[in-house]
Parts: sequence; C-alpha cells; structure tokens
Amino acid sequence: MGTASRTSRSQGRPAGVRRVTLRASAAAALLVVAQVFNLPNLSTHRQVQSEVVISASADRVWDVLTDLPSYTIWNPYIYPAKGELKEGALLELTLHNPTQTVVIEETVLSVKPGRELSWGGEMLSHNLNRTLTFSIEAVAADRVRLTAREVFQGILLPLVGAIPDDAQQGLDQMVRALRSAAELGSPHAP
Repeated sequence: MGTASRTSRSQGRPAGVRRVTLRASAAAALLVVAQVFNLPNLSTHRQVQSEVVISASADRVWDVLTDLPSYTIWNPYIYPAKGELKEGALLELTLHNPTQTVVIEETVLSVKPGRELSWGGEMLSHNLNRTLTFSIEAVAADRVRLTAREVFQGILLPLVGAIPDDAQQGLDQMVRALRSAAELGSPHAP
C-alpha cells in the first residue's frame, strides 16, 4: 500500500506521530511532578559553566591552557594531564573533586589556537557523556574572557547529580587559577 499504509487514516498524520507526542507529554509531566514534589533533577542533559576576564593576550592564555605538563603547577582541578592536544588524540586526565580523585580518558575534539579547546568522553559504562570546552574571546587589547563549559548527557545523569556539581566547583577553581597563571606568568613544568 506504499505511503497510505504508513498514514493514520483517521487523523491524516504519519503513523507513530501521536505516539511520539504522547511520550513527549509524559516526559513533560514527569518533569513537572519532579519540580512540584522537589525530586532530584531528572534531566539527562546538564551544563555547568565558569568564566573569568583575564588581563593577558589570547596567545598567553592559550599557552597556559595548552601546556598540559604545567597543570601540576597551577591547576587545582585537573592534574596531571597527559597527552597530545590534536584532534582525535587521547588524553589521560586526573580530576580532583571535593569527594574523590578520578582518572579519566578523554578524546580531543577541537583545537583552534587562541580561541577554543575541547575534549570529551564517556563515563559509567558509556551511560554518561561529558564534553569540556574552553573558549577564549578578546574583550579589549590584552584582555580576554575565558569560558569553561562542561556538558553532561546520559541516562544515568539523574542518579549522579554530584558529578556536575563537583565539575562546577572544579571549573570555578581552574579558571581563577588559570587567570593568575596567565597574568602573573606562571612557571612552566620541566
């Protein structure tokens, strides 16, 4: 019957459209119920962000951000950091959160010198994805805005709410430390 067999004759819509609408409505109802009863965030997508204005050139900020061996000197959140910053390369990063230290393996997603660095990977048996992006934007001569944004996605996110919260705290510490390192001229690792 071709196309006619895939269309609901009573409503003139493709088969399955109503079912998708009901699923979206059910998801929206669950989110409302979660808010009304003060249940934990049931979203499978969450973003944390930290930004700071740095009195240094974009090149200077980029140099500090991309000098992974020096993370052990200035970075309170991610150290040590090992690997090569080229798209597709693997990084080994040790995250120091308030409650634990975690070693993760991430893939470099984007390297745009002086503008953007991004890496990401999977956690918890591939049920949670995270992507961390650093953006550098000029705001004046020798002044830039550094934004660190981490996006979490996955079905287990509602059960691990502390991970994004820890990441927020870590990113806040990291961008402040990076500002100090860029403005004061941090030493480089041997």
